[in-house]
Amino acid sequence: MLRILDTVFSLASFVLFTYVLVMQEFKWVELMMLMAGLSIGIMGIGEIQRNHKGRGWLLLSAGLLWLYSSLQGFLFFH
Repeated sequence: MLRILDTVFSLASFVLFTYVLVMQEFKWVELMMLMAGLSIGIMGIGEIQRNHKGRGWLLLSAGLLWLYSSLQGFLFFH
């Protein structure tokens, strides 16, 4: 299940990254950061389950930081 979610969120963030880069429409940046944060967080959970605790907690905390940043963008810049 985590593998499927990771693939979906990674693909969605890649599509959004590409769209923002090509079209220069920066109103999608918060959604892009949300998808990337979810993808990184899910990778962290998978690493923790595989007993790679240090790498897993690092990825999970980085994903939470991305989620926090995207939520701040949604709240204050829209």
